[in-house]
Amino acid sequence: MSRRNRRRAWGSIDSAIPNKKYVLRWMENTPEGRRRRCETFYGTYREADLRLAQIRVEHKDDKPVPTIGEAYKTWYLPSAEARRDAGNLASTSFKQYTRIWASVIAPRWSDIPLDSVRPIDVQNWLSEQTHSNAVVSLTLLRQIAAFAERYEVADNKFAKPYVMPEKTKKRRRDVLTLEDANKMLKKLHGARCEAAFILSCFGSCRTGESLGTRVDEIGSFEVGGLTFATVPIVRMMELKGDFPVERLKTPESNRVVCVPPPYSARLLEISEERKRAHIDWFAARRDGMPLKHSALREAWIKESGDPIPFQNLRNSWRTFAQLEWGVSADTLELLMGHKLPGTTGAHYMRPTGDVLARRFAEEFADHYETLRKS
Repeated sequence: MSRRNRRRAWGSIDSAIPNKKYVLRWMENTPEGRRRRCETFYGTYREADLRLAQIRVEHKDDKPVPTIGEAYKTWYLPSAEARRDAGNLASTSFKQYTRIWASVIAPRWSDIPLDSVRPIDVQNWLSEQTHSNAVVSLTLLRQIAAFAERYEVADNKFAKPYVMPEKTKKRRRDVLTLEDANKMLKKLHGARCEAAFILSCFGSCRTGESLGTRVDEIGSFEVGGLTFATVPIVRMMELKGDFPVERLKTPESNRVVCVPPPYSARLLEISEERKRAHIDWFAARRDGMPLKHSALREAWIKESGDPIPFQNLRNSWRTFAQLEWGVSADTLELLMGHKLPGTTGAHYMRPTGDVLARRFAEEFADHYETLRKS
């Protein structure tokens, strides 16, 4: 009579031919994920039992460690959602990470136990990605595995130094000089992208911020006989959005930008034109709805000739605002929505929007007066 299968705490022995042939089965962590293994053993049942015991010793540490996909859903995603809702993680960054997880990371790593990651496999996989995908993917995987390390589940194998694939295309880094910017302003008079151009090139706005400004929120004040225009930055158009959202890239991005003369005069003029036409947005379509990123990009290329990428207008402002307008670096960094480095930026320097706008105006006016006298 054949021996009945026994219930075991670890593995199983199935009889194929009693006292001659047995099939041993067990679970094992592998670089391909947690897998069921089997081995055909020839011999007596006692010898088969001894062989299974030997296998158990070899894999005694193979506990059901969470997979990377389980760690992403259980630990990373709730944490990222909480940080996003608290304003500590930009919505655009959250969407980028969730997109890269679904399209790039999950197909390869979702089913792999955290303790079965092999650095050589990580390096080979990264080498097959584009540079941008590799950088974002590794950042996300390091954050996921950091939870496992924190909870003493597994070491963070993604924290090792890896070689990133080469960039296939360099981003254009050129900027406009102040002379070029003044010529472009004349060229864009009345164009669809004119208001967004002024807000970015002469007011420090990011592209999405320039698309989220309303005409009824504009203000103005005078310093030294010069009129400055102010616009609060409280919302932005997301890259794939159809309508501005009431959140920004970082908490520091919530600020008031200050546009100096003569550009302030044109911005105030556009504001009045929009109000008479019952249009709410500075960067608007013909039907009054706000421009989207794709529409602005199309308008910029067509109307300006695309001398530089639109997003580089902000870099242009940062360059000539310090070198030609004489505004201090700290003021400009805060106006860009950046936090100042060190203890000062972390704990002390938090000027309100109106105070910062006036500080910019005073520094601009002082430099303007010096140049006029000279």
